Amino acid sequence: MFDPKQIKAFTFDTGGTVLDWHTGFKQGFEKLNFYEKNGFKSDEMANLFRKKSLEIITRQEGKELVNFDTAHKIALEQILNEKKIKLDQEDIKFLTYEVPTNLKVWRDFLIPFEELRKKFICVSFTLLSNRLVFLNSKANKISWDLILSCETLEVYKPNVNAYLKTAKMLQLKPEECVMVACHSFDLNAAQKAGFNTVFVKRLHEWGPDTKISIDGKYDMVIEDFSELKEFFD
Repeated sequence: MFDPKQIKAFTFDTGGTVLDWHTGFKQGFEKLNFYEKNGFKSDEMANLFRKKSLEIITRQEGKELVNFDTAHKIALEQILNEKKIKLDQEDIKFLTYEVPTNLKVWRDFLIPFEELRKKFICVSFTLLSNRLVFLNSKANKISWDLILSCETLEVYKPNVNAYLKTAKMLQLKPEECVMVACHSFDLNAAQKAGFNTVFVKRLHEWGPDTKISIDGKYDMVIEDFSELKEFFD
């Protein structure tokens, strides 16, 4: 458990921890009648779409970086090729460019978040592109103190340098920051950088059959954001 007195900033993973991507992606495939036309369930396609795009965005290194909008397009094109599905360009643009901007915030987030903002710097430290985090935040009325997209940082999580650069831009020591996420890969890298860590159990991040894997030891493991807010009351 960390010392609350040393904490000055919370940095939040945003896609998954704050936003419900699964429901948004599933609804996108449903609007295209994907099962009726292609025989693949929307739940299955939503998770595959997310899995592939997340792998693309987190495994890149070097100077030739792509943002999450491009990763979505590459992922969908790979899926269509593998499953021998044909979609017109309008539908591809809908799934990769429009659907990811219409995600809903998890119900437990906003009220505790606003309370935390009264005491701490609260930052979206996200893999999402600037466009995606701006539009989703506006739609859900999330008032971040600062948005630090990896697109802006020009280094992508889980590269430890992304966390070190974030702390530096906040003019804080890593130990004065808390990384909040529902993904162990994110928190494990944050720990290596010296951040405090909070794991959020998102029971439905991957739909009703979500299997939560806590692959590490963190300062806190919470069921919802009210627990985090109460700890700092």
